[in-house]
Formats: sequence, structure tokens, C-alpha cells
Amino acid sequence: MPQNEPFWNPYRLVPAKPVGNQLPPRTHERFEGHCGLLTCSVENLTPLFVGASTQGDPRLFVQRESRPVIPGSSLKGMFRSLAELVGGGCCSVRNTGGNHPSPVPNTMAKCSRINNLCITCRMFGAMESGSNARVHMGKVSFGDAMLLDETPRPKTFPVYLSSFGVRHEPFYRSPQTGTLDGACRKLYFHQPMHRETIATLPSAVRERAWKVQALLPNHRFQFTAQYHNLADDELALLLYVLHLEEDVQVTIGEEAIPLRGPLRHKIGNAKPLGMGTCHIRIERWELLPDARRRFASLQTNHIRQLEGEALETEIGRWIQGYVTDRSETMDHFRKMMIWDEADTRTFSYPTFEWFRNPNTSGLPLKRM
Repeated sequence: MPQNEPFWNPYRLVPAKPVGNQLPPRTHERFEGHCGLLTCSVENLTPLFVGASTQGDPRLFVQRESRPVIPGSSLKGMFRSLAELVGGGCCSVRNTGGNHPSPVPNTMAKCSRINNLCITCRMFGAMESGSNARVHMGKVSFGDAMLLDETPRPKTFPVYLSSFGVRHEPFYRSPQTGTLDGACRKLYFHQPMHRETIATLPSAVRERAWKVQALLPNHRFQFTAQYHNLADDELALLLYVLHLEEDVQVTIGEEAIPLRGPLRHKIGNAKPLGMGTCHIRIERWELLPDARRRFASLQTNHIRQLEGEALETEIGRWIQGYVTDRSETMDHFRKMMIWDEADTRTFSYPTFEWFRNPNTSGLPLKRM
């Protein structure tokens, strides 16, 4: 998606919200705030690969007891990165990128003190630097997503991905400033035309490609997310990054491309090639009462369970503030995360010759 090109780069930079109020976290021994358990399903809409290692031919999916599994740590990392973007969290993981580091503005720098944390550090955890570093373990945890299908349906795909980092500065400029200021987060487009395949590798890199054993679409997984002592704004953010939105309309680029559909997640490896699009759905919500009330009785647990229409209504109430948010961040976020099966755009990186040509190599990505 460089300017004047018919194809679209697989990624875009989305302007992040400013870091919100930094406050002391509610810690585990304090019986206050929201507590509960969310049971969620995952269905992959395109080929999915979560790599176990960098070795092997082909490289295999992560497994538990000889069955594919999406580790809870991978889920937590994905949800945290989305929460940092739309919820006004700090940049907890800096992309050092070897010789091509990504800058991070001071206003978005990683929280440095445990008693002064942004919303995502309060939710997902934080650690100070130095020899006497203190740790806040966070109030949200994710279990592994276990495969529900009896018989997995794998397929081997050729994949070639270079290391991360700001290799081509014009592609990493913030859309709102036109400079390399680091005030954005990188997201990858969904590629509905690759529901059963992945993007074709350029001939120049095919010999260096490695093979991965990915799962074909329509596999189902299940995981749980447990939370405790969350404030109202923290619970709303957690529910939004898990649930997202089901009906969004956007218009993309100077071509005014109209798209409509739900927002969907991206997880795993080879996202630039079209892998990793998933539908994550909250299937059941167990709401626990105030801990003082819960532990005061051995006879009644006071757990409230929501499913079906009642569940959708309650989630909708909590995430309404994000659904109605028309900020620049949310506008770009929706354009990146929308899944429209009628989207026929071609996604590709420019060729080596394109980068060597001085008439093209300085062109930035088209505006969204």
C-alpha cells in the first residue's frame, strides 16, 4: 500500500491513545472490585500457526499431550497489546529490533514504578527495573486454549518472514504527524481471500522459506480468562478487547473502499501472509459477588452466570463507551480489524527493486 501502488502493505500503524491516569493498583489481598470467570471460544477463519520453536521441517504447532494448543501467554500478550492501544496504556514491550529500533515517546514509556501504573499495567501486571525491582502480578490471567476438535486438520505452508524493526523509515511514520515518533502500534490487515491459503512468496525468497504445519480454518479452541479486583474501567476494557464489535462500517483510503463486518482478532505467526485471523467469542460469564460476601458464607456461593442473549446484553452495556468512541485511534483500529469476506484487496510487500528505486523508495504508505 505505498502511494501510487495497487497493492496494500500487510500492516499499518495505528495512532495509540495517550496514556491515561497512572494510579496505585488494587492488589490481591484487597477484597474490592469486580471478580469473575469468562469462558471463551476461538475459531480460526484463516490458516493458524502458533510455533513451538524455530527448529524442525516442518516447524510444528505448540502442543500439549500431542494436541495443538494456543498458550495462555500468547493470548495474554495479544489482549494486552490491544488494551494498550485502545485503552491508553503504556508501551510495555519496546521493539528493539537490533539495528532498527522503534522509538517510544517519553509520554508512552513503560511504567517504571509499581505504585504508579497505567490501566493495562494495573490489569496485566508490571515489573520495575533494577536490582530491587518490585512486581505487580496483575489481576487478569488466561488459560491455554485447548483444541475441541477430535481430529486436527493440518497443512504445511512455506513461510518467509524477516526480523522485526524499523527497516524502512517512511513506512513507520505516524499518520497524524508524518514523522517517526513511535506514537503508534503496528497491526496487520485481515486477508479474507486467503481463507484456505496464504499469500504467495516472491520468487527471490522461496529458496530461503521454511515450512510450518498450520491448522486449516474452522478449528475450535476453548480457554478461560479469570479476573479479580478490577475497577469499572478495567473490566470494560477487558471485555472490549475480548469481545470487540460485531457490526462495523468503514471507508478505507483515497479509493473510498467500503467495508462492513465484525472486528476479528489476529494471533500467531505469519500474520503478514494472511494467517491468524480468529473469531473469539465469550460463551459464558460467571460473575462473583464481593469477596467479603463470598467468603462470609460456606453455604451459598452467590455466583451469577450469564449465557446467550443475557450475556450479549450485559457485555454490550459494559463496552458501550468503546463502541461509540469515534476517536482517531478507534477509527484506524476498526479499519484494521474489520473482517469483510467481500474484501478483495491484494496484500503484498514491495519488491527489492522498488526499495532500490529512488523514485519510489521514499514514498510513505497511503493514508487510511
